[in-house]
Amino acid sequence: MKFQTVTRAIIFFLLLTFVFSMAVSAQEPPSAWQTEYIDLAVTLEPGRGVMRVEAGLLLNNPGVDNEDILLTLNHQLRVESVTDESGRSLAFKQIGDSFAVHPPEQPPEQKTCAIHVRYRGSFHERLPELDLLNAWIGPRIAYAFHSSRWYPQTLEIRRRSRGRITFLVPKEWTVASSGRLTATEILPAAKRCTFAVATPVEFSFAAAEFVHHREKIDGLELGIFFLKGERNKIDFYLKKCSELIGYYKDCYGFFPYDGYNLIELPQALLGKTGAASYEGLTFFPEALLPERFFYAPVFAHEISHCWWGNCVRGAEGPVINEGLAQISMGLYIKKNRGRKFFWNMLKDGAPEYLSMHSARLFFQALKLSKIKDDSLEALLMRGEDLELGIPAKDKFTTMHMLSSSKGFFIYAMLRELIGPEAFQQGLRGALKQFAWKIMTLEDLRAQFEKAGGRNLQWFFEQWFMRKGAPEFAINCWYAEHSKNWLVQVMITQLRDVYRVKAEIGFIKGAFCEIREIEINARETKFSFLLPFKPQNVRFDPDYKILRWSEQF
Repeated sequence: MKFQTVTRAIIFFLLLTFVFSMAVSAQEPPSAWQTEYIDLAVTLEPGRGVMRVEAGLLLNNPGVDNEDILLTLNHQLRVESVTDESGRSLAFKQIGDSFAVHPPEQPPEQKTCAIHVRYRGSFHERLPELDLLNAWIGPRIAYAFHSSRWYPQTLEIRRRSRGRITFLVPKEWTVASSGRLTATEILPAAKRCTFAVATPVEFSFAAAEFVHHREKIDGLELGIFFLKGERNKIDFYLKKCSELIGYYKDCYGFFPYDGYNLIELPQALLGKTGAASYEGLTFFPEALLPERFFYAPVFAHEISHCWWGNCVRGAEGPVINEGLAQISMGLYIKKNRGRKFFWNMLKDGAPEYLSMHSARLFFQALKLSKIKDDSLEALLMRGEDLELGIPAKDKFTTMHMLSSSKGFFIYAMLRELIGPEAFQQGLRGALKQFAWKIMTLEDLRAQFEKAGGRNLQWFFEQWFMRKGAPEFAINCWYAEHSKNWLVQVMITQLRDVYRVKAEIGFIKGAFCEIREIEINARETKFSFLLPFKPQNVRFDPDYKILRWSEQF
């Protein structure tokens, strides 16, 4: 494994999930139709690069009578026919990634409608900025992320549904899919796999001649699907993923989906990205799946997307989807590596894991001009700051990177402010109220305020609704006072004024006495009585405030 390949994959492991949800929600008109149930019969013809699908949709419309059914379907897939449940043809019009169906005539009081859609196509779609194929039907592997619109869906946010998916694939192939495997039938020249989707989701799948294993652990079905490898490698990743999921289940009280699948894809298909998470399925390249080493930050971030960005989706986008996935990852690392490692990772990253998202990355990126080319560096070093709480649909990659570095640190500061227990209660409350819904940053603030018993409007406005970060200067004066020392401290804010709770370390030899202070003005004076004369005084010695520093 080449170091450059590993670095490339890990640097960009955070660039995927939100890109597609933005692209979908930005273009779709409102519609009252919602999907109750989908029955898909999928035939994959990998030698020809073709997918043929029979899709049955049970729809519900509590709103306008006889309103056209607006659906999305990738433009590379051609609709051949649409019929009602009796087999009568329905008028439809397919334009680009959308098609409209005129519903069958039925009594006004009947609000449900069943239609059958037959379609097919050669399906190879690449996203230029990320050089990513989000769907591929090829001779050795076939897959589709739900964001590729590989099956008919109603419009966001009503597209999640229960259902059944039946795949007809080559006899040697195995399928990993949304839902739970309920039946496998071996035919003379093919294999039929059926999955029941009990939890409403958007469907994704992968099929290939995988080396794989499925196992139920603590009531949850886990699957590992590698393109190659031995059973001991599968067992290693099964154990690690199970531990991670168990940690998050303890934190959040539940797992949102019918099961979890880890799936390997060729790096050439994932392009500049390093991983992708879709409602119980996580896709990784080979570079992130070495034999006996587990890239904990990468997996902890991607698996936490089962809760953040998938189960709960942020109205403002990455600040919730990516920021909360990052802090979830960070707290898992803190549990295993300790508090000091956690804060060092927030400040400088974790070199042994090649984890780059940190305060250092945030500030270094701001000091550079924006790189205007298609390189990996141009994706990582965006050269600008944005207000994380204000949607910027034309700059979603920049928002993604900022949420993963600056946003990560802001949530860590919030946890310090309200306390670990209140922070966890706030996250649990958010999941309980907004599971499978859209949550705003204001909704999230209300959950933290309820859990912490304090008003946090100032904190959210200060950190999420404006650009930048503070910078502090410290000056000290000493005077003997009886048998002690009187230390006077002046803290000056050199940029915009922030309200922060900070630590000051008074150091003598190997000893450091910590005092806490509140700062909310351009200049703030403090006096402390100490039993010794400090040799050095340090502001925020453990770097718990996102701030400009000479070190950057």
